[in-house]
Amino acid sequence: MARDFDYLLKKHGREGSRQVFEDCCAKALSSEFKDAYPIECNPGDEGIDVFVGDFTEEIDVYQCKCFFYEIGDSQIAQINSSFKKSIESKTYKLKKWILCVPKSLTIDEVKWWSKWKKSKEKKFKVEIDLMDSIKLLNLITKHNLHLELFDEEELNKLDQVLEHLAEKKQSLKEIFDLPLDMDYSEKLFTLKLQSANINEHLDVFNKQFFNAEILTKEVESRNIVNELKELKSLRSVLNEVWLTQYMLYEDQFDGNKLLAILNKRIEDLNGTETLRTKLDVSSSEKKGILHQLADECTIGWVRNYKDRLIEFLEENK
Repeated sequence: MARDFDYLLKKHGREGSRQVFEDCCAKALSSEFKDAYPIECNPGDEGIDVFVGDFTEEIDVYQCKCFFYEIGDSQIAQINSSFKKSIESKTYKLKKWILCVPKSLTIDEVKWWSKWKKSKEKKFKVEIDLMDSIKLLNLITKHNLHLELFDEEELNKLDQVLEHLAEKKQSLKEIFDLPLDMDYSEKLFTLKLQSANINEHLDVFNKQFFNAEILTKEVESRNIVNELKELKSLRSVLNEVWLTQYMLYEDQFDGNKLLAILNKRIEDLNGTETLRTKLDVSSSEKKGILHQLADECTIGWVRNYKDRLIEFLEENK
């Protein structure tokens, strides 16, 4: 269950993922090239996110654009602006210009890129290249950065639990305590709780999230279509249960009551037709699925939870 750049978008949101993506590129390129250096983002960055080389000679410039969805007119304008800065820079001489994006290009985007690249190379006599999500992920994996950048150390611990279950030749039926070396303090679902003034019983919520993650990984590892559909359906129903209560909730700063109401609803509905599933899922794991949804920024515990989270992060820098 390897993660990719979509995980950054889910975890950090559209704005936060931009800086994280640039950091990913900088770490990967610094590991690949001994003379690779990031440039701090400010009006005087001369169109550079990362460069390789020495300013006394020609350099390679890497421009990181956090385009997750498309390369349309707005994105093309940004690309042209960045390239223009590099070409016209009086601070350095450009040898090669490389665009880094966290996506694979569509057919139409490939056609545009090929034409644009050929035109610019011919006009300015510089080499131009593209590092899409596949090339970047290969570079990140090559230098074992994926464990840190995509929180995959957490996935490895889940794998160890599944191996333990396989050795015992049983499926997941017991509820596990959170391993002592697993820290969820910086996870988005934890920050969501804290931003909603939910500061007690975090150990319980961590345990619920952990067990929901094990459940998810076990179902995905078996890759049985009906089980995958059952899990998807359960997540959808739980999202709807949350939505009903959320629409009735008005507090913008304290989510303790909303979380308590939802936990009580899950306990009341567990075993009923609403939350019945062919999977062996406890009420604790169903509560954990709510925290998974919160970690994906799909739900929250106060009104305007996304705005409140941003405020909370600013207040606690």
